[in-house]
Amino acid sequence: MRETAEDLSNEAEILDQFAAQFMCGWRKLGSGGKYRIDAILHKNNAMKAWVEVKDYESGLFLGLNIPKYQEGMTLARDTEIPFLFVFRHEGRIGYIKVHEGGAWADCKVDIKMGGGTPPGRDPLPDDIEPLAFFSQDEVIWLK
Repeated sequence: MRETAEDLSNEAEILDQFAAQFMCGWRKLGSGGKYRIDAILHKNNAMKAWVEVKDYESGLFLGLNIPKYQEGMTLARDTEIPFLFVFRHEGRIGYIKVHEGGAWADCKVDIKMGGGTPPGRDPLPDDIEPLAFFSQDEVIWLK
């Protein structure tokens, strides 16, 4: 509901590049109320990863709101399919394997208040909230 047409276009560009790197396809999940996270990666009709996508022109923000974080973690645990946080920062695509899929995750998070509104948009009342922040050490950059 918060995504603009430009946001969706940028998200599709990122997912196209990311999926091509791993020779798979993707399908949009979010924006319909059923899922909070953005997409699923798939190959030969097999699901390969749950994905949340962000696009940052500047200021790498390695955080997810708690509902998205919880949903991705639960889906990964229950389906044994990884949960990835994929992003573009200054034109580069990077990702964090938030959960490997299965019983537990090795990726550590720091829960803090944070958030904000992208420049040029009116702030929503819930923009400052608890977030799961990831270490930059967890980032894997695509070549």
